[in-house]
Order: sequence, then C-alpha cells, then structure tokens
Amino acid sequence: MVFLTAMLVIIIIYYLQADGLIYATIVALIAELLNIFMAHALTKSVEKKMRARIRKLVDGYSKRIKANRKTIQNLERIQEESVKKLYNANVKIKEYEARLDVLEKTPPGTTEAPQYPAPEKSPSEISTRTAPPMDEPSGKNQVYSDLPSGSNRKKLPL
Repeated sequence: MVFLTAMLVIIIIYYLQADGLIYATIVALIAELLNIFMAHALTKSVEKKMRARIRKLVDGYSKRIKANRKTIQNLERIQEESVKKLYNANVKIKEYEARLDVLEKTPPGTTEAPQYPAPEKSPSEISTRTAPPMDEPSGKNQVYSDLPSGSNRKKLPL
C-alpha cells in the first residue's frame, strides 16, 4: 500500500510539477487514512481471535476445576465411609477381645454362663474431625484411633 502510494505521488509530481504538490499531498493523506483504518480493522480482528482463544482456555480450566472439585468430594465421602467402617471394626475387635478375656478368666469347672461386657454404641454419624462419644465417665480417656488394636504404628497427632 505504501509502495503504490509513493509511486502515485511521484507520478503526480513528475507530470504536474508545481501544481502536483497539492494533489500529491492529498493522495498521501488519503493513503494514510486508509492505512490507519486497515490497521484498526486488523487490530480488532486479532483482538477478537485472541479473546475467543483465551475464553476457550478459561472455559477448559473452569471445567477441569469443577471436575477436580467433584472428584475431591467423592474421595472425601469415600474416606468418611472408610473411617466409619474402620471405627466400627475397631469397636468389634475390642468387644471380641473383652469376651476373650472373660472366657480366659472363668475357671473351667464353673457352670454359670460368662457375663460379657455390654457392646458399645455404634455411632451412626462419625466425623473424622471429632472423637467418638464417651460412654464411661471414668478416669480413662478414650481416644479415637483408626489403627487396629495391637498395632505398633505411631498415632497421628490429631
């Protein structure tokens, strides 16, 4: 565009000489206006394309974030269920250990039935952040542990 404008200005000045200077200036101004409008249109089109590309990226990331949140919620739900099952299993293990201790302590010649300890309440709603409810107001503190009884692993400081 600039090359054609320059050629046109040179031809006008060559043939019209003194009077051609005014015409050449007008042609150059019109060419500059066209150049500005074309640059503006090009800029708008590039902005539109970039906006569409960025919108597509943002939508993809937002979908990925939503999927990750859903996965995290599912995993937290599974973790809660697993903790409840482990707690119930630990309660059963302690109950069976208590029964075993009672059976071992009764003498073999006794005919009366052994007295088993009352089973603990199995809480229907157990949260990982709270300890199970205490049934006995005695001096021993019951602390919730997800480790099986007899485990040698350290308990986590919760």
